[in-house]
Amino acid sequence: MDDALVAYNAGRVDGAAGFRDPQIAEDPEVGADYRVGVLDGRIAAFHLIMEVRRILGVEGSLFERPDDVTGS
Repeated sequence: MDDALVAYNAGRVDGAAGFRDPQIAEDPEVGADYRVGVLDGRIAAFHLIMEVRRILGVEGSLFERPDDVTGS
């Protein structure tokens, strides 16, 4: 049980950082726990970004007008 919790937590941290370790993800004993943690970490990061955008009053896509960003 401890190994599963450690793998889940490692996956959550990696997922929040936008990283996935393929070696741990394919491990037959803890790979599933790690992958669930990665997914949960990515979802948590998404919610954090959305909350920051809400607080700052940012609406719409950041990629609506890519020409405005590149200066073309």
